[in-house]
Amino acid sequence: MIAFEISRCTEMKLNSRLAAFVATMSALANVLGLLVVPAGVVNIHFTQIPVLLAGLSVGPVSGAFVGFIGFVTSAIRLPTANPYILGGNAILGFFTGLFYSRIRRMKAKPIVPQTIAVLAAYLIQAPYVFITDVYLMAMPVPVVLMIMGVLLVEDFIGVSVCHPILFRIDIRKVLFQE
Repeated sequence: MIAFEISRCTEMKLNSRLAAFVATMSALANVLGLLVVPAGVVNIHFTQIPVLLAGLSVGPVSGAFVGFIGFVTSAIRLPTANPYILGGNAILGFFTGLFYSRIRRMKAKPIVPQTIAVLAAYLIQAPYVFITDVYLMAMPVPVVLMIMGVLLVEDFIGVSVCHPILFRIDIRKVLFQE
């Protein structure tokens, strides 16, 4: 079933506009990885915005690519480099695009299927984050749970920022017009 969805979602031709969009979103995610907003004991990042925008607007493959390449700066900037961040955000971008491609025509306000897709992708990303951070990076469980809570908040912020962009600009149409 997933293989069918991937092939259906990737029927679009790779063109220079799509390549430029994915490269720009990847670069933007890396730049946003340098910016943090302190919120008490945690920091809020906005790096998920380009990942979610790519997944929601173009599809799962672009979302995964931006999720992977867009977090290189974040992964190596940590006190202890965490290469698993790349995989976790590729999962977020891929499944956001996959789920949204299935429910985008839902009879509801557009933000509803966008939020559902991001939440469902988070629910797939969360076990990966927990396992890699606790068992491979040897982080304490309470710290990882706090990180996962922050990720959920960041995802909701991200979809809230992506929605007005997607409401005003049909990115897919711009990228694939002949």
